[in-house]
Amino acid sequence: MTKMTRNVFMLIIMLATAFFVLGCAAGTKELLNEDYKKMNNEDLLRYYYNLNDEIERQEKQSVPQFGIGIGGFGHHTAGGVGVSTGGSGYTSDDLRTRRVDVRLELQKRGITP
Repeated sequence: MTKMTRNVFMLIIMLATAFFVLGCAAGTKELLNEDYKKMNNEDLLRYYYNLNDEIERQEKQSVPQFGIGIGGFGHHTAGGVGVSTGGSGYTSDDLRTRRVDVRLELQKRGITP
């Protein structure tokens, strides 16, 4: 494999990883931007369960993650080790607050999840 091919391959891997991370954060942001008061009863119940699922996903993601990387660009090759908490800019606390609000709205409508 030539250096150019290897560099292009590494660039593609880095971009794919960035899009994946941003995509996960976008899911949480979309949930928090929803206007649950305008939802019908069925959609509100689905929304409540989606919040539960996202909270669970966030909590699983918050454990420390370790990574090792090797890459090159031009005539240079480099390696690195990283540790991440897996955070996405939103915490499960934001989602928990929204879940409480939705739960109160469900109770106001006489719906028990």
